[in-house]
Amino acid sequence: CNSASFDDVDGILGFGWADQARSAALLKTLTQADRPGWDISGQPFAGDGTPMPRRFAFTANNELGELHLGGYDPAIVQSEPVMMRMTGRNVYGIDIHSITYGGVELLNFDSGKTSFVGEFDSGTTCLLLPNTDVKGNFTEGPFGILAAEQAKGRKYPLVYHTRDLDGNVHKYEMSFRECVEPTDETMILGDPWFRKFVVMHDLEDLHDKKMGLAPRAESYQLGATTDRSILTPGHAPAGQLAGVSKVHAVRKVRGGAFTQALKETKRGMAAASDLHEQGDAEISKLASPTTSLSTSTLRVDKVAVKSQSMVTYNIQLAIGTPPQPLDVIFDTGSF
Repeated sequence: CNSASFDDVDGILGFGWADQARSAALLKTLTQADRPGWDISGQPFAGDGTPMPRRFAFTANNELGELHLGGYDPAIVQSEPVMMRMTGRNVYGIDIHSITYGGVELLNFDSGKTSFVGEFDSGTTCLLLPNTDVKGNFTEGPFGILAAEQAKGRKYPLVYHTRDLDGNVHKYEMSFRECVEPTDETMILGDPWFRKFVVMHDLEDLHDKKMGLAPRAESYQLGATTDRSILTPGHAPAGQLAGVSKVHAVRKVRGGAFTQALKETKRGMAAASDLHEQGDAEISKLASPTTSLSTSTLRVDKVAVKSQSMVTYNIQLAIGTPPQPLDVIFDTGSF
């Protein structure tokens, strides 16, 4: 974060997940006592000394967000979350089986495919759709179909279809007022999803990872009971839910210069992660011009082709004794 665009923050808190031995994922370090790949053992966790449960939730409105670590406060949801299989490689994704716009299908699958991974990313401002066939996944680019329908002057919500753990179909609507932008190969479920739903991330069982969605309770006031004890030990809010810490996040819409600077920084983070996770032979592959887009995070670009802005959520944390406060960007799309 050496760019002048980052003058108001101290860094990026990448909360993405990767389970490789040398993974740089902070979430992995927070949720287990030992990291042999990094020569870490017997971490002295606060409280009863046990690591944080491998679960967290995030939601937001137009002004601020709230991060729940270790689970979620039931008071924040209007109803029980719908749980779905987490899919994709090193992403918080779910299988999207259909997206319709005024009854027109945008995901016309090819080669027998029935779903495409939608990736949740708190740092993406808009809804992103592929503008290509994604190497034969579709007969035509979903974004192109949407653009053609919108050019007719029609305004409809985007309706996403997915399935829960029991195979039941659930539909989620995104307003036509939400921005939609094209990408080459990825489908991103960006900031509009976090502003409409509480998004659960459950990695307790690494062989059965799950995502969850629940509407936020209208009566719940974001930021009212967030935990400041990370900065001032012993000052946890009254009535705090056991095992769950709630962290305040300030929402900011950033301009083009910041967007480009953060994009380059996250590419560097991805490159560093790849080098830790791959052996020498794999590193050689990454340098090859024939490397597939799907096999290397070095080459994955989640920033929309025409994106001129992005959303960030800034949170405060502390490091050291006595605690030294840091302002960092919370980002589920990097580690």
